Amino acid sequence: MKLRWPFGQMLNSVSPKEEAHRLWEEGLTILPAHPLEKRPLVSWHQWQNSEPPDSLVNEWLSSSKWDNCNFAIVTGKQVTVIDCDSEAAEIWVKANLPFTPRTVKTGRGRHYYFKTTPNFEIRNSTNADAKIDVRGTGGIVIAPGSRHSSGAIYTEEITEGFERDWRELPPLCEMDIKRIDQFNLSGNLNFDPADLGVNQGARNDEAARKAGHLINQGYTHEEVLQNLLDWNGHNSPPLSRQEIVRTAQSVQQTHNRKEEKKELVTQETLDELVHAMQPKPFDLIDFASIPAREWVYGRHFIRKFLSVTVAGGGTGKTSLLMAECVAMATGLPLLGVETEKRRVWIWNLEDPLEELHRRLAAIMIHYNIKPEDYAESLFVNSGRDDRLVVTQTINNIVVASPVVNLLIEFITKAEIDVLVIDPFVSTHDVSENDNQAINTVVTQWAKIADKANCSIELVHHTRKAQQNVRGSGSFDDARGASALTDKARHVRRIAKMTPDEARLAGIEESNAWRFTREADSKDNLAPPTGDNSWRQMCSVTLPNGDSVGVIEPWEWPDPFSDITAADLNAVKCELMDGEHRLDVRAKNWYGHAVADAMGLDSTDPSVKSTIKQLMSTWLTNKEFEIYEVTDKSRRKFKYVRPLFVVDTDAPF
Repeated sequence: MKLRWPFGQMLNSVSPKEEAHRLWEEGLTILPAHPLEKRPLVSWHQWQNSEPPDSLVNEWLSSSKWDNCNFAIVTGKQVTVIDCDSEAAEIWVKANLPFTPRTVKTGRGRHYYFKTTPNFEIRNSTNADAKIDVRGTGGIVIAPGSRHSSGAIYTEEITEGFERDWRELPPLCEMDIKRIDQFNLSGNLNFDPADLGVNQGARNDEAARKAGHLINQGYTHEEVLQNLLDWNGHNSPPLSRQEIVRTAQSVQQTHNRKEEKKELVTQETLDELVHAMQPKPFDLIDFASIPAREWVYGRHFIRKFLSVTVAGGGTGKTSLLMAECVAMATGLPLLGVETEKRRVWIWNLEDPLEELHRRLAAIMIHYNIKPEDYAESLFVNSGRDDRLVVTQTINNIVVASPVVNLLIEFITKAEIDVLVIDPFVSTHDVSENDNQAINTVVTQWAKIADKANCSIELVHHTRKAQQNVRGSGSFDDARGASALTDKARHVRRIAKMTPDEARLAGIEESNAWRFTREADSKDNLAPPTGDNSWRQMCSVTLPNGDSVGVIEPWEWPDPFSDITAADLNAVKCELMDGEHRLDVRAKNWYGHAVADAMGLDSTDPSVKSTIKQLMSTWLTNKEFEIYEVTDKSRRKFKYVRPLFVVDTDAPF
């Protein structure tokens, strides 16, 4: 089933400079462009491989010299853009390329934005006769906010429920580019250029390929031979009839042998199934002999199984995972979780190795960790250097790639306990919304975890930005197909502190982004736990001057941290007089009296929260009691009163 392309609302029209500034802040490389022609107004060869200095970009964005120009994005660095100039081309892209939530409506068509794929260079290709242009390495694309020569504004559209960040976009693979090339050649995806004939040196191979394709399609030997003879007439020069007949017979014989082997394997498989599927009696007597589950770290990482961390952008999920990895590699409870020393392998598929080294160095500095503490226990690889794709598509079928067995071999030999993959989306080239294909990908990771006897952690993004509402979202908001979270044994969601939570904790709302917690989880092996672990991001300065964020534990403020017996006595004395309702909405809510006794402002949300927590403990410890009063209309109301006046110490 193909995913439909439901375009979201168009973003408000802004000036080219304003839009260019936003794109620059997002991390894209921008250039001033001619107002009528699709070309930069500055020399830009050097900016294809490096970034313009901030001072130069600020000059482009602020100087009146560039007021009337458009802006362009350098492609092939962060993004690759597919440029369609017709409705037919747009329809083809939606049907044949991965779904991308980020597009730009142009004067005549639409631009489709994709994340540039590491280690797979997509060159820029522009052809006046092409129906679809690929804007890759060495190219530019006119940025949203610019004006087309027709007067139309390049308008960016983000599909509702998806993030705007280019880092969250899907990549294109080699097969996608080949499909575009075929479409441009003929306008028909099923067209094979070799049908027009091939030159000497490629004829035999092409004849064998075509014969195999026709046989697999169910053609008879006579039909295959006739098709090959017809095709051979276009070759330069044609093969002899005898050579065509010999090729058809050879390919047919090979096909027949494979089919016979398939039948033999099928029979062997059936024999194995008969044995494997027989009912097995439960005859276990000593229940204590059942091996306990091997939790590797806390209640999230478990040997032989998959775990998943789901989070939106800017939640510090990578920082959290790296801190957990260092904790395991050193055997130190850096985040408050007791752990044995483990051998940990980090595969980050987005950041360059030097950035990973910065993050790890900051953790070591912050927690005062020495090299001997993690020697031979911590391994790190970058996807910028090597791709890590565990599936491949052959004849439209998703199957395991050779990487699977290699990983099992490496993990086993190095005795790796935990493998962290960040992010999961970079380990495959299938559609995120194809549940069957994603299930195949996740199955390969589960196989690796089981065969290599290790815990595998997959990091994934949510399908939409988290809303600033407490309790919103869940692990079910993981982007794409549900097969990933369905197959994982433990799934946790990392959520940012909301403004309301910040106020209750006495934290400036502007600093709330530094605080995160595990908002909810799915646990297929252990009972749910109500423990939501809070953490905060702090800044660490490296010796080279770089500032890097590091995760550290954080506890919700203890309401009793500065409460004394005298405070409790004052509150009791205040509540001895009058009637004090339990309902916070009542004018005579008990909290007002508590605030007066302690010199607090009961209208402050954080104070209200503290008072409720104090009274909850005092009620449990029998310092106060709740009683009911029935009014003249027979309505019942709950009130709070002290049981006795404190003598010396507060019993909490």
